[in-house]
Amino acid sequence: MVNDPAMRAVGNLFRGGRANVSWDAALEGLSAGDAARVPAGLPHSVAQVVAHVQFWQQWLLDAATGTARPWPEHAAGGWPDPGEWDTLRRDLLGAQARLRDLARDPDLASTSTPQGQPWGVILVNFTGHGVYHLGQVVSIRQALGLWPPPGGGDTW
Repeated sequence: MVNDPAMRAVGNLFRGGRANVSWDAALEGLSAGDAARVPAGLPHSVAQVVAHVQFWQQWLLDAATGTARPWPEHAAGGWPDPGEWDTLRRDLLGAQARLRDLARDPDLASTSTPQGQPWGVILVNFTGHGVYHLGQVVSIRQALGLWPPPGGGDTW
């Protein structure tokens, strides 16, 4: 376990944080049909946003092991087809658990990539990306009239 409180906090943000709902809660009770719905006036469904976040989470996990595929040439390359909802949801949450562990690994967080980028900085950037899209998921659910989730959640 890393002793750096900032990296512990970064690790926690992969799954959600004290200041926001968790990914588990944000996705709770969503059927495949509801996850695929795109609300009027918004560009994406929950499933599309989750597939995008999972694409980048997997890229980061692969990068940590030196097996990352090349960065997409265009932004659209990071927005894959969502595929089967239950599998996508499970993969997203599983990857978050692994990324949380990576962020708490002092051997990784204090080193740099082969390109010289500090892993701690990369992990912070990716958590920000995930939290941004977590907010989108909540907004999409609100627009669909599917918020709060069955277990409850902030309604403001």
